[in-house]
Amino acid sequence: MEIRLGLLRVGDVMIGAVNAEVFNPIAARLKRESPVAGTMMATLTNGSARSGYIPDDASFGKYTFEVVSSRLQPGCAESAIVNGILDLIADARKSD
Repeated sequence: MEIRLGLLRVGDVMIGAVNAEVFNPIAARLKRESPVAGTMMATLTNGSARSGYIPDDASFGKYTFEVVSSRLQPGCAESAIVNGILDLIADARKSD
């Protein structure tokens, strides 16, 4: 499943972008693991992914509409999104 990531840097603020609807714990993990204090996540950016909702790994196994309707498997998207945006942040900081 293709999920597009992006990064917008505004001064000392890093805004990670995902083209799908991401569960909040994934955004919270990004903020926690980011080396930049001013990190946030914007979702549903640059079109929409065919993934449906993107649950965090801990939410899989719960029978909610968002989890049941997701086209993703547990253990894949959360880390890929967080690590992908962290890589974009690292690349952006190289220009400092």
